[in-house]
Amino acid sequence: MDFLLNNGIEMPAPGFGTGAVRGWQADSDDVAQVIATAIGLGYRHLDTASIYGNERSLGRAIRAAGEPREQLFVVTKAWNTEHGYDQILHAFDRSQRRLDLEYLDLYLLHWPVPGLIQQSWRAMERLLTEKRVRAIGVSNYRISDLRCLLEQAEVVPACNQIEVHPYFTQPDLREYCGGRGIQIVSYSPLGTGSWSGVPNDQKPVSDPVIVKIARRHGLTPAQVILRWNLQHGWVPIPKSEHPEHMAQNLEIDEIILDEAEMAALDDLETGTGFNMDPEAAIEANMAMHVPE
Repeated sequence: MDFLLNNGIEMPAPGFGTGAVRGWQADSDDVAQVIATAIGLGYRHLDTASIYGNERSLGRAIRAAGEPREQLFVVTKAWNTEHGYDQILHAFDRSQRRLDLEYLDLYLLHWPVPGLIQQSWRAMERLLTEKRVRAIGVSNYRISDLRCLLEQAEVVPACNQIEVHPYFTQPDLREYCGGRGIQIVSYSPLGTGSWSGVPNDQKPVSDPVIVKIARRHGLTPAQVILRWNLQHGWVPIPKSEHPEHMAQNLEIDEIILDEAEMAALDDLETGTGFNMDPEAAIEANMAMHVPE
């Protein structure tokens, strides 16, 4: 399934998240093999970030998989310490070298950095104008951050990648983005990974409502959640290192959840996410550095 972005570029869904594959900032042939397996199974939307430390592994995986470059949608992100006009341009250069790709499909500002939002976005627009990237967007941006960006922007972000799952849907932010043609991309769509320390029985995949719907359809809870995302018009980017789960997460095109089932998932909203709030993340993120 493809989603049309506001600049006419198609984004495949679901995507494949690579954060902490085989461990935080792991960069190895093993990481490349996991990603190459995902490509072989049919994933075409591949999401990484400079802070993940695995851009080289993603590049190796793309070359090993042998798929035509134009069939893949490659995303990376600039970390907080890389923001500012010149810094963004240099950060893009570094990511492009690590990935060893002639162009990127989507480049994101990973988190908002107060005071640097507008100048960072001007650099993003330059990269787009120079055709070094096909689309630009943001991640973890709140309404206030987007308002600041849009005050001087010439290009509206193609997407906002935010935490979205049945327990945390951020309706006000999604409505704001929707009204401006900004595509929602949902990270941690299954309720965050093992790295977070959140017990499995507290995640949406273990919720009795979702488990019941999954059994009714002969599906996994993950498939139900991913289909719920797609039917709402959001692009989920699940992560898995297990080929069986990777394959299952792709097998959702023919699934249709009825109105009652969609409403039942919507009603699970708690208003509390598993990941850091952007406000709390600002100081912590500035202390983290992108590996070379």
